[in-house]
Amino acid sequence: MPDPMPDAISDAKPDYTPPRLPLLSDDELGDSGFPTESGDLVRLFGQAPDVFKRWNEWYRPIIADGAVDSRLKEICRLRVAQLNHCDV
Repeated sequence: MPDPMPDAISDAKPDYTPPRLPLLSDDELGDSGFPTESGDLVRLFGQAPDVFKRWNEWYRPIIADGAVDSRLKEICRLRVAQLNHCDV
């Protein structure tokens, strides 16, 4: 069965590997004020705390219950990630 959503970047440039930013260590997270038991998203955003703060202000209302239940939003997010071959 063909892939319903081909990866446009890898299709255009088969040898292309997107850059990967290093995740902050426990020590670095502690220095930035984030809890050390944080997941990878916080470990990545911890490199730019101001960006994380602004992103969180934008994202929190999106995931909160509203016209669409937050559980259904999460299921949709996971499906989109799956279709795009993201690690979920």
